[in-house]
Amino acid sequence: MKTITLSAIYLLASCMTFLSAQDCEALKNDSEIRQELQDIAKCASDLMGCCSKWGGNNLNAEIHWGAESDGTCLTRISSLTQIAKVTTTVSWTGSLSGTGYWIKGRLIYDTKSGSRKWEKISDSGGFETGCSKGCIN
Repeated sequence: MKTITLSAIYLLASCMTFLSAQDCEALKNDSEIRQELQDIAKCASDLMGCCSKWGGNNLNAEIHWGAESDGTCLTRISSLTQIAKVTTTVSWTGSLSGTGYWIKGRLIYDTKSGSRKWEKISDSGGFETGCSKGCIN
């Protein structure tokens, strides 16, 4: 797994001390930071493995770059704690059922220790209760 470099975080922090709603796309527009966040967010196969007994096809992970209704950026890096929070929707098609499934959540990545944690926000249903809890460590 790739680690976000401290120089990238300091550069980002100097440009974006307080992110407002119109600044939430800034991470997406910085190609180096965007690629590093996309590398970190590659949790799709982990989630499918935990939540789908029979696997699936068309596995996809989409990072959300916009803002919540209160203006908080969905994907952000704290200049104070150096914690990246990457809001992602992981989706796939069930290999036996052909049904589309998705799980939306927030991947929390500590750039200092390299630890990852997943917080589920919502899902399409059809999963065992709590299947994504503790799936990504």
